[in-house]
Amino acid sequence: MITKIYLVRHTQSTGNVEKRLTGRSSFEITKIGDEYIKLLTNRLKDIRFDKVYSSVSNRAIKTVEPLAKLNNLLIEKREDLCEMYFGIYDGMTWDEVNKINPKIHENHIRTNEIMGIPNQESSEEVAQRMYNCIKGICHENIGKTILIGSHGVAIETFLRRVTEEPFLLKREEYSQKNTSLNILEYDNEKDEFKLILLNDLSHLKIKENER
Repeated sequence: MITKIYLVRHTQSTGNVEKRLTGRSSFEITKIGDEYIKLLTNRLKDIRFDKVYSSVSNRAIKTVEPLAKLNNLLIEKREDLCEMYFGIYDGMTWDEVNKINPKIHENHIRTNEIMGIPNQESSEEVAQRMYNCIKGICHENIGKTILIGSHGVAIETFLRRVTEEPFLLKREEYSQKNTSLNILEYDNEKDEFKLILLNDLSHLKIKENER
């Protein structure tokens, strides 16, 4: 049987605006972020979700909360859906990081991966925990429709694991924006994911065209 997954990056937070390595640190939703949530909710309001999951981060929980309420569901929180942990730089701005070690940002531009921070998670580690977590959710909900709220780097690592697309390629296509929507199908018999929709923001573009 096929399980359908709607995988959403959280809405805009103050950490995004301040260009921080948001990681596991907590940041408030901005006014624009509130509007993005409304637009995302309006787009998906007619989808009947059987379960709603989120990371334990407040910005991800608030993003999927209105849809959970529409479906009379409680949000099930999973630590393994959290953002990459950026070690000793977690929560810092890129300006602060550059003053300490500019090679981190230089390598990020060159490789499309954030690496080399003491005590941080690697892309491989994030991809593995995301893959295991989402696959486990699918096994718990065979044939159902699932909504998951997570984070930019975490989602990208998972999707690249599913599609086997290297980080060096298709950067813009895979780089998750605030409230980006990704849709996947998981075939329980074949034990495989199929990517249906990648990094879609049509719910925000409609609003931009109205202004």
